[in-house]
Amino acid sequence: MTAGRELALVLAESHALVERRRYPSARKTVARGLQAFPDSLELSYLAAYIDYAEGHADSAMRGVRAVLSLDPQHYGARRLCAHLLEDAKQFAEAERVWIELLREYPLDADCYAAYAELMLTTLHIDKARRLAAEGLRHAPQHAGCLYLVTLVDFVAGSRREASASLQQLLHEHPEHVNSGIALALALSERGDNRSALRVAQQMLRQRPDSVPMLNLVRALKCRAHWSMWPLYPVQRWGWAGSIGVTLLAFIALGLGQAVLPPAVHGALLILWVTYVVYSWTWPRLLRRWM
Repeated sequence: MTAGRELALVLAESHALVERRRYPSARKTVARGLQAFPDSLELSYLAAYIDYAEGHADSAMRGVRAVLSLDPQHYGARRLCAHLLEDAKQFAEAERVWIELLREYPLDADCYAAYAELMLTTLHIDKARRLAAEGLRHAPQHAGCLYLVTLVDFVAGSRREASASLQQLLHEHPEHVNSGIALALALSERGDNRSALRVAQQMLRQRPDSVPMLNLVRALKCRAHWSMWPLYPVQRWGWAGSIGVTLLAFIALGLGQAVLPPAVHGALLILWVTYVVYSWTWPRLLRRWM
């Protein structure tokens, strides 16, 4: 057997194992291939991809950079680099990679879906939908683009129409659940807990036995409860919101002492103390009841 034929067989076996997510077996096959063909960029890329899939981000990035140093136009390595940058919260750098890829591959629905997912993570929801819709224009049955368009429509309010389609897509492509979870967390961080709760509930239907998903839904139910609306600044901006509310209250009470009747000022002081006690105790009680 020629060396070229042997390399082709190793690559075919490695790709097949990776596609079936049999990463330990794929790692052994790739390692064996690299012993025989240490200069193979595709095997080096697959080794980096397996590291990424198994959660070894630093090792994966080192492998990707090694591949790109030898072949800066390697398609798979560039896509993997973008995903690694996203995981590292380097969103601007990741976006630059996706933009460059789309300039070179303007008909690639996979790139449109990946770029749209990044925009969804950063809560550029309208742009995410436009990108996914553009991907569908080139590949009308692309699962990633269909999922993203449906998820955005669900968040935007088309819930009844989108819910069934979203569940069907998640059932057929469960790998998309993680992007839904990321969207729920991002929406919650922005203060849109009701939308975050709707998304998380859809993800929980796909993974009903997941304890972390159940805990996320419970936490979001608490944050989205009507009795929590007075704490919106604290939920939205954290310690900064808490400090801001406290400063405003002290300023208002200080000014009110000079211009308001004692009875009114006393009532406001009682209201502030009640709010402080409520902010300390009510969220804990609500979490127990939820």
